[in-house]
Amino acid sequence: MPRKINFLKSVDEDFSKVYDQIANFENYSSFIPGCAKSELIEKQDKFEIGKLDFDFLLKDYSIKSKNVLSDNLIKIKQIDGPFKYFTGEWRVEDKNDSKTLIEFNAEFELPFFLNNLLPEKVIDKFCESMIDAFIKRLSKNS
Repeated sequence: MPRKINFLKSVDEDFSKVYDQIANFENYSSFIPGCAKSELIEKQDKFEIGKLDFDFLLKDYSIKSKNVLSDNLIKIKQIDGPFKYFTGEWRVEDKNDSKTLIEFNAEFELPFFLNNLLPEKVIDKFCESMIDAFIKRLSKNS
């Protein structure tokens, strides 16, 4: 059964700073809960291949993704990992007066055993923790 994640947050930070933070794949372990390591494997002009390592429910997981970067958008597609499929995107919009709108949308399907272990509330809490940690990291680097 496919699942979706959607969140939208406005922050009092400069667009370039926000986009650069999101586009820096190696920062992901600093704000994604349970992510032990984030590694950039390959970098081309318009895309990157990265790997995230997680320790979750007493098991290690790795997700390898292709991230396509453009002016205000980062599209993510799982290449290898625990999901049956995972696609997502970060959208960063420059508002006025140093305000930036951050939007994250994803669609994914978990394997049967993980699907039963992770109710919607847990996934929502995970996403909320991720964006809160990201915003705290932005504030620290101001």
